[in-house]
Amino acid sequence: MHKKWLFFCLLLQGLLHITHAQVSMTLQVPPTGVLVKNQLWNMVLVNSGSTNVLARVNLVLLDLQTNQPVITAVSAPVSLSKGARQLQARDLGPVQYAYSIPASRVDMDPNGMLPAGRYQVCYTIVNIQKANNTLVENCIQINVDPLSPPLLNTPADEDKVITPYPQFTWLPPTPVGLFNDLAYAMIIVEVLPGQGKADAIQQNIPVNNAVYTKNLYWNYPASGKSLDTARVYAWRVVAMNSGKAVAMSDIWTFKVTAMKPNSQPVKEDPYVEVKRAQDASIATTGNVLRITYNNAAADSLIKYSISSIEEAGNPVVQEGELILQYGTNLLQVPLKKNKKMVENKVYLFRFTNSRNESWTVKFTVNK
Repeated sequence: MHKKWLFFCLLLQGLLHITHAQVSMTLQVPPTGVLVKNQLWNMVLVNSGSTNVLARVNLVLLDLQTNQPVITAVSAPVSLSKGARQLQARDLGPVQYAYSIPASRVDMDPNGMLPAGRYQVCYTIVNIQKANNTLVENCIQINVDPLSPPLLNTPADEDKVITPYPQFTWLPPTPVGLFNDLAYAMIIVEVLPGQGKADAIQQNIPVNNAVYTKNLYWNYPASGKSLDTARVYAWRVVAMNSGKAVAMSDIWTFKVTAMKPNSQPVKEDPYVEVKRAQDASIATTGNVLRITYNNAAADSLIKYSISSIEEAGNPVVQEGELILQYGTNLLQVPLKKNKKMVENKVYLFRFTNSRNESWTVKFTVNK
């Protein structure tokens, strides 16, 4: 009888021990949208036992496309008293992150953004006081999507271009910090009579080989078959992050207008990048100086100047203002009516942003 009572007491003690260690987890991670790492730690842990539990949260972020872990992380110890406790990154810090795929170039800032993609996040709560015994596990799928896809710029939708070798330009998806290896795939197809532009993009053979670029522009190659004036063309840009499609632009259409007899195909000058440090490179432009600028300072307006490098005293030959948006900007500076500029002379385009950074590009004019 004594042995049976002892066994009952031990069994009861074990049941009470299990009850003390019961912990449940409710995740509060948004399933879609732009995510920063700190948002991964939003959760509620409930200790239904009567004693405190010293726990740790282990996290694994798995890329669903490659089935490979991208990030593993371990929280600092957290004390769970009886009842519910809502936790965030600041309650579990400092968090130790490890990056399993260096090639993915994940932002290693603890407050940084997660790269765009489709993921599964798995959590394991362990009891530090009991040899890291697992208390509870849970997983959730999340989508890290840009706020806006690539935005087509030129040619405008349903526009008529005057060259069978047009230049295509677009704006990047936002926020740019969401992407660690951003590039673009572009497709141009002919729209057949009676066919919608979406069907044309999906079904028709591209008029040119697949385009893959990290620039925000692409010039239709002179070596390719010229675009026909009797046809309608559709084009779309797909944003790629580390080789994976993450966002698609709208589909726009355009036509090529017939050129006058004896006229030559018109080619627009490509966009050139302004830089913080002057170098020896010199761009060539015509009636319009086309530049790209990453507005990380989030300025809404800049004042620029153009000065002559080859004349004594470097006189300013043109000044003006340009409206900006946050992120990458494609800017056009008209030069056609400037009588002070001489062909084949070198000029310096320059502006200073709100961070007191000086950005420049050298160019010559060939009107």
